[in-house]
Amino acid sequence: MIRTIVCAFSKDEMPADDVQIFRRFEASVARGGWNIRVRFDPIEALPERYDVLVVNAPYKERAEAIESDVILIVTTRATVGPACEQLMREIERGDVLTAERRDPNAPKIVKHRGIEIL
Repeated sequence: MIRTIVCAFSKDEMPADDVQIFRRFEASVARGGWNIRVRFDPIEALPERYDVLVVNAPYKERAEAIESDVILIVTTRATVGPACEQLMREIERGDVLTAERRDPNAPKIVKHRGIEIL
């Protein structure tokens, strides 16, 4: 059961491509209506629990060195579309990977910051 996807970046570099990878996964999960949290965390300080780790190609060796039984997706800004679509298709199929659908009737949580609604 997939509950959390972490898109990782490095604290040592400007994460421009990594932000685009995160945004693509975040949008695909929202569009699919899945109850999956998509996080954007540094590869040096990953959370304790996550199910899928998505990294940009330059971080492949660092991600493989992390001993974990999570699904590792290595992609680039140019190939993130097909990689994301493949993961969503596998979740939709439900053979190996599964996830819960978001309840469409659940209350929407809105965050306020100053006069701007996020």
